[in-house]
Amino acid sequence: MVDIQLAKSKMENEEGMNHLWIQLHPEDLLQISEIKIQLPKGIYRSKNLNGLIENEQGHIITDASGQDMIIEIFTQDAIPCGEMTIVVSLLTSEAAVHQDISIQVVPEEEMDTAEINQHVVERVKALSNTSPTQDDDEDDSNFVYIQPKILEQRISRLEKNYRMDYGY
Repeated sequence: MVDIQLAKSKMENEEGMNHLWIQLHPEDLLQISEIKIQLPKGIYRSKNLNGLIENEQGHIITDASGQDMIIEIFTQDAIPCGEMTIVVSLLTSEAAVHQDISIQVVPEEEMDTAEINQHVVERVKALSNTSPTQDDDEDDSNFVYIQPKILEQRISRLEKNYRMDYGY
């Protein structure tokens, strides 16, 4: 089976953020599998925080038993409030297992009553304390920054007299 948990029981309807923890049981993975995440309209996700490979369809590729992954989900613009469902599917060559979880989307004023799942929060903290992976496309460690050389601009006396910007 697939277990999924949210860091918070509620998410703000405008510029809200939450984390989704997906756990795979060891008996589920006997081969390479894909994790597909279906989010309600207006809720988006980042790449998985574990650094696992994602294919062109946005499915997370996994081949290790007992593996887990953390996904950051968020809203950008205001979306309607209410209960919404997130569906996580484990896809193998032989079968597909679907698991869903409900999330309450609420205005900012109601976020004070949100329940916090400490297990998910601790897992997110543990991931943030680890070093970035090699597969991280947004890692700037592969870039070399070179300071540009500033050249002195030489302008003749006549050119200075006839320039319109009088900047020299």
